[in-house]
Amino acid sequence: MTIASLKELGQSPKKVVFGGRKLFEELAKKHLSGERRVKLLEKWRERRQGLLFAVGQKHSKGNQNLRLAWVDGYLFLRITIGERNWVYAKVIRKVKRDRDKWKVLLARLMRAETTGDWFPYTVTLRRKEGKLYAFISFEEELPPVSITKAQGVIGLDLNAVPQHVAWAEASSDGNLVSHGAMPIPDLSGKPRKVRDYILWLTAWEIVRLAKEKGKAIALERLRHMPKGERGDGRPALRRKLRNWAYRSLLEKVKILAQREGIEVIEVSPAYTSVIGELKYAPQFLLDKDRAAALVIARRALGFEEKMPKHYERLLGDGEFLGYAIAYWEEQVEELRARKREEKNWWKRNAVRGSLEKAKKSLQLLRESVGGEPVGATYQLAPSQETADRWKEPVRGGPKRLQNGWQVAYAALVEPILGGLLGTFLP
Repeated sequence: MTIASLKELGQSPKKVVFGGRKLFEELAKKHLSGERRVKLLEKWRERRQGLLFAVGQKHSKGNQNLRLAWVDGYLFLRITIGERNWVYAKVIRKVKRDRDKWKVLLARLMRAETTGDWFPYTVTLRRKEGKLYAFISFEEELPPVSITKAQGVIGLDLNAVPQHVAWAEASSDGNLVSHGAMPIPDLSGKPRKVRDYILWLTAWEIVRLAKEKGKAIALERLRHMPKGERGDGRPALRRKLRNWAYRSLLEKVKILAQREGIEVIEVSPAYTSVIGELKYAPQFLLDKDRAAALVIARRALGFEEKMPKHYERLLGDGEFLGYAIAYWEEQVEELRARKREEKNWWKRNAVRGSLEKAKKSLQLLRESVGGEPVGATYQLAPSQETADRWKEPVRGGPKRLQNGWQVAYAALVEPILGGLLGTFLP
């Protein structure tokens, strides 16, 4: 299936290595011989061939080919090796902690033996160092949802730089009740098990907070988390983003919330940060992340964010919009000059990224006043003429665009406040 998939995508299947690329490359070395080579070869064969997978079926007593069965009070794994032909492997597994899911599985298996109400479970059988290991997964029996958004919502905003979770508690009428932030230790360079452990602890703190306050949990529904690409000129930021396990943390929060009977609501992420930074950060003296969490909570409650009237008046002022447009024109020309002068290819890519963002802001503002067509070249006047042009009113008013908040951000944050709005902690 892997080879067929690669062929469909037009990729070369010659690069596929079953059994692990690292082991294959070790075995390909000429100097390996004797006992060390024998051990590596056996390990590689186990990786390639020592795997059996069977999906569970409820009508087949849980699993037809790899079935857990009680024999004389002991648990065995019945492995199908032919037509009505099986071998039995005794299951050796101790309970490791109070909340161990193994106890739940044993209890459900015993109940199913008595009542006949079977449940599907999937088994992966793996051979490792001459021993057989079974990995069993099954669907949990979850309690009914008892904490809903009728009591209010806690909105979560997950951030990679620095790694933390900002939260804001909103009452059922959409008013801010409390807020805070949970720092997350740096995950870069840590083994996978350590990373998972840290994320589970963070998810449990979030769910515990929601349970104590009796509030549902609201999350952003993100399909893709941009983490940069090689050659963008921002290697430090890219490393932080690539070590940010955003999706993994969200999944853990959902799982733990379901186990506690807490409703989880996913909302559209569109402009939550922009609205929070412009509307609620100055209103409640919040940082932009907690303000975004409040927008997420209000959106989960069904509230729509209207543009404040003072922003509408400001965006309807031609003189102000002329100032903002002139600011972005200067930024575009300055970034173009820096791009031409920069000799380092990597740094030039970083400047190119900033230039594209500046062009988008300028284009957005021009469209909002019915100005020049998209992509028109722009020659700047001398600095004195530019300063005078800031004072000239721009004819026409802003159009009723769906991205009005984005227009407000382009016109207000960078030109007026230099991007500092909403960055102060209360």
